[in-house]
Amino acid sequence: MRVLCLFDVDGTLVHVAEELAFAQAFREHCGPAVDLSFTPGLLVSDSAYIHDVLGRSYGRLAESAEIDALVARFVTLLAAFTESGQTPVRAIAGAHAFIDALRSRVPVALSTGCVEPSARLKLRRVGLDAAFPCGGFSSTERSRADIVRRAIAAAEQCYATRFDRTVLFGDGTWDLESASDAGIDFIGINEHENGRARLRDGGAEHVFADYSDGGSILALLD
Repeated sequence: MRVLCLFDVDGTLVHVAEELAFAQAFREHCGPAVDLSFTPGLLVSDSAYIHDVLGRSYGRLAESAEIDALVARFVTLLAAFTESGQTPVRAIAGAHAFIDALRSRVPVALSTGCVEPSARLKLRRVGLDAAFPCGGFSSTERSRADIVRRAIAAAEQCYATRFDRTVLFGDGTWDLESASDAGIDFIGINEHENGRARLRDGGAEHVFADYSDGGSILALLD
């Protein structure tokens, strides 16, 4: 059986407080009084959040050039903040060893609500970027399942094969829901007890705090 493993980034592979870079980028573009709140029910992805904040600020739909400029500034600030240590980036416990072991068995790819430059930067900071040759990232999506489907398509092209089974690793209920919507399996990774409880309450059968017990997680893929 040809198995593909997809990974979310924030909270699943790395932890980083990117809100600082987002906040500064938005304030530079929209002014110091910009409303940075997260609209209830908003799709959890960088693109959806950027569209929402800029739309509230401008009172109209943001143009592609405005969005591109905001993304570029956000990534520049994130790079500066993470390099200086103002915004530390750390890998989830056991991630390096687990990904190394997993890659010797099955293909891996990313499926994340991050825009690709942000996702790649975070993974480079912890030495995981090279492990993921392809993926699905936030761009224009109506659901997180759209990103999952893009990730699978990118992996099929990258690895030149069709997969019989796909497993998504994620930390949020939106990851769990996207896996269900896309008709694939799900394994939860969440450092926080409340987060793990939400995943279980949402129907996740397999939930771990991190990758420390890599053997047990690998056994679920056999």
